[in-house]
Amino acid sequence: MNIQESLAALFHHSKNEGLRGIYQFNCIDSHMWIATDVDNCVNLGLHPKPNVTIKISQYDLLNILSGSADIEELFSTGNLKIEGDIGLATILPQLIQRKLTATNNIETTTTNKRHSARERFSEIVSANAKPILEIERRTHDDFSIEHFRSHYVNSGTPLIICNSITDWPLFNTSKQDTLKYFEGLQGIARKGDYADQAFSNKRKFQTVSMVDFVQSIDTPERTPTRSDLPAYLGNNILPKKLLKLIKHPSFFEKDQYIAPRIWIGPENTLTPLHRDDVDNLFVQVRGSKRFILAAPHNRAALGAWSTSADGGLDGCDFDPENPDYNSFPNSQQVHFLTFELEAGQILYLPEGWFHQVRSLSPSISVNFWTKSFRH
Repeated sequence: MNIQESLAALFHHSKNEGLRGIYQFNCIDSHMWIATDVDNCVNLGLHPKPNVTIKISQYDLLNILSGSADIEELFSTGNLKIEGDIGLATILPQLIQRKLTATNNIETTTTNKRHSARERFSEIVSANAKPILEIERRTHDDFSIEHFRSHYVNSGTPLIICNSITDWPLFNTSKQDTLKYFEGLQGIARKGDYADQAFSNKRKFQTVSMVDFVQSIDTPERTPTRSDLPAYLGNNILPKKLLKLIKHPSFFEKDQYIAPRIWIGPENTLTPLHRDDVDNLFVQVRGSKRFILAAPHNRAALGAWSTSADGGLDGCDFDPENPDYNSFPNSQQVHFLTFELEAGQILYLPEGWFHQVRSLSPSISVNFWTKSFRH
């Protein structure tokens, strides 16, 4: 399959999914574009008004389309450039993953449609379990991996694990010394109303130098509103250059982990209430964050909706920090677990648990989504 056929296959279902935009791919000696709201035909040449332009070598583009190179890694190292609507560019990793594996990606969606949130097995488990009134905290050496898997993973029970990353260079190295590792890397930051436009490519984005962004997060921000939040370098792939600064937690086998993600931002960044479709180990490296959790079976009470007709990531219209009980009267019966996650701690967040996250200080976090399931 040549490069044009591979691009056509990548966007094959985009029209049916409601994806709209003109993608321009500029290689050194070839130029191609595709209008996703028209068809999946790849046109040669330069479009006069593309929505987003991807600049990349033909070699790297072919490797991305074949699955032998990671588009986010190439972007992080500057081997891929983005101009125009960055929101449209952010959905390319999911399109590629769907093409290669026929699965959904975490926290991305190819459309801005909302679908009915499906019942999950984790809801049945939590509805029939004894209510969790307070999240348990344990130190890393207090229990075995076997106990973790049998007691917490199998039952879908959240847990905070303390003293868990004392051997991470990213945790132990000073901020100033850490900056040298971020040199030459770039990321995509959310800005503005990214909470109200949750999980949509309509969110506003900007490309940033990682080292400049890390340097900027200590600058005090004005008190933000939900529609004007501080810029947040959220859910970027952890570049390979930084992998030597962390260690994969031992609670799952390494091949069960999806590539780790990094989250960097100042005080008051916000990820609104939602739930993922896989287990998550969320590692707080610097600063602290406030988590608000609700058990999986509260789907209807929280106004949950899905980003995909096939299920996957579920967002919510309910805001536990500013509850609207008139619109969501049943939310008054929901027991929320509210706590702070401090530097050096890991939150084990099982699939299906709703969570809202706000940074309480300048913060660096790394998370590991897994391939583990309870059904």
